[in-house]
Amino acid sequence: MNNENYPKPSGWRVSLSIGMGIGWLIFLIIWLAFFAGDYTLYRNIAIIIISILVVFLVLGGSWAQWGLKYMPTEGKEMMKTKGFKSRVVVSIIIPFALIIFLIYWFYFPAENYNIYQNLAVFLVSLLLVGGILAGLWAPWGMKHGKEFEKFECKEKKE
Repeated sequence: MNNENYPKPSGWRVSLSIGMGIGWLIFLIIWLAFFAGDYTLYRNIAIIIISILVVFLVLGGSWAQWGLKYMPTEGKEMMKTKGFKSRVVVSIIIPFALIIFLIYWFYFPAENYNIYQNLAVFLVSLLLVGGILAGLWAPWGMKHGKEFEKFECKEKKE
């Protein structure tokens, strides 16, 4: 893979990623060592999911800016295809909603159910989101799939 054509990310994003990763591990160790005992298993799961969500929001936002700024011409053309941009936005919002639901579930009602029921809720919610996203993209992909074949990756040709 030839990386000469891709701009190097600015140092602050790389530093932020390293700092967030180390900071999250420190938070996790401190939380588990000193605070987790005050909460139930399910509430601890919810709190850990919240911490992961914060890391993803911070890093996702900073790296998305860079990705949009340096998007290749092929990517810009794909974004112009009818319905593509809205599906990308919905494909971000729906998993985000799933994360919010799981935080709520594990923090509040999960205590009233056994581990198998909670596992079932987790799996059904994942399958539901997967089905929604598949239903969103599959018909669109069947309609516009041929249009994207022209955007073949240049590295494959070399």
